[in-house]
Amino acid sequence: MATGTDTRLRPIAWCVAFLVFAALLFSRQPDALLHAELWGDEGWSFYPDAYNQGWRSLLIPAGGYLDSFQRVVAVLCQPLPLHLVPTAFAAIAFLVQLLPALFLLSERVADFLPRMTPRVVLALLYLLTPNAMELFLNLTNTQWLLALLALLVVIGRKPDSAAGWAFDAAVLTLSGLSGPFALMLLPVSAWRWRQHPSPAARMRFVLPALCAAIQIAVMLGALQDTRSHAPLGAGPRMLAQILAAQVVLASEIGWRQAGPVQILPIWQNNILPVSLTLGAALLVGVALLRGPVALRQAALFILLMLAASLVSPQVSLDRPRWEIMTHMPMGNRYFAFPVMLWMASLVSLLADRSRVLRLVSVLCLLPILFLAIPREWRVLEQARTDFAIRARQFEAAPPGTRMQFPLIPTGITPMQLVKKQAG
Repeated sequence: MATGTDTRLRPIAWCVAFLVFAALLFSRQPDALLHAELWGDEGWSFYPDAYNQGWRSLLIPAGGYLDSFQRVVAVLCQPLPLHLVPTAFAAIAFLVQLLPALFLLSERVADFLPRMTPRVVLALLYLLTPNAMELFLNLTNTQWLLALLALLVVIGRKPDSAAGWAFDAAVLTLSGLSGPFALMLLPVSAWRWRQHPSPAARMRFVLPALCAAIQIAVMLGALQDTRSHAPLGAGPRMLAQILAAQVVLASEIGWRQAGPVQILPIWQNNILPVSLTLGAALLVGVALLRGPVALRQAALFILLMLAASLVSPQVSLDRPRWEIMTHMPMGNRYFAFPVMLWMASLVSLLADRSRVLRLVSVLCLLPILFLAIPREWRVLEQARTDFAIRARQFEAAPPGTRMQFPLIPTGITPMQLVKKQAG
């Protein structure tokens, strides 16, 4: 690292950071790379659609919107033997998951994180976030991580090179066309453009706006056919239990340890969920008021994402969906970003001028660091199937052969392929 006030990393430091972050991420679920499996939409939509339709598959909605990044990857992986495809998908998801952590170390975030220590802390907390297993090393949910990277691009400094401009444009476009997140990013982009008018800020508004318009057009035509129609089961009691469990308990003690808490009478009568939810909301609100404007902008994006997730969660096709989400880790992809906001707010308060707030933030961070993260370090062991065996059989089979392939999570509808003529 450079001396003085310059906190730019030298090339050797970037290499060390990459290796350390990659080792940490790998250690959380080695099987996801060493014994990769296709996960959910990878086998339902992305790979079979690319296999059957090639580049035309980019126009097919999944979940009510375009998932362009996943579909581009699926098309590019078509030349690979089928048994290697899960590993290729997992490796790409691995690299995508590293990108936000590496971006946090760059000078692009120096306006709101001028010192390197908070950057490293936030990068590590991101990589070790509890209750985020659905985002972990699968191509299906890379759209969430691309959305986080797009947020960092929008609230960060403008690029100072042609490569930086190209990176920003690629991230904003791929993220905007992969999931509905451009709609939530648009208010933040407008805020930043108004705050710091520049050609870079204009580009960071125009690209999400164009992507949002495309996604809205797609959603208007596809949403009713692809989203769950199960009852929502919404209500204040359920909301308090969801947020207290999926955000506060999950981040403070880990979801594996939350079960005994949720059977206590004080939980069942909603006293504890309401207290935890209101207390955490109050502390986050104080951090937002006293912290940098970038934290408020990130909070706006995350809260819009949370609202959209609660309005239309895809967690069940028949049971009340809010009730499902009171049981961790169900639907934890919807709450990983609120957990990150909670942790970022606590880190922000560590530098507050109020001794009381610094003490409170330390008391809240200690359980995260010494209970939740160590206990949730290893993500649930990934199930193994006979996908590789079946894939090799399929590769050797004559054209016209129809086969089914198991996916994870186990028990879900398998992937079906019909062998095509070579070439």
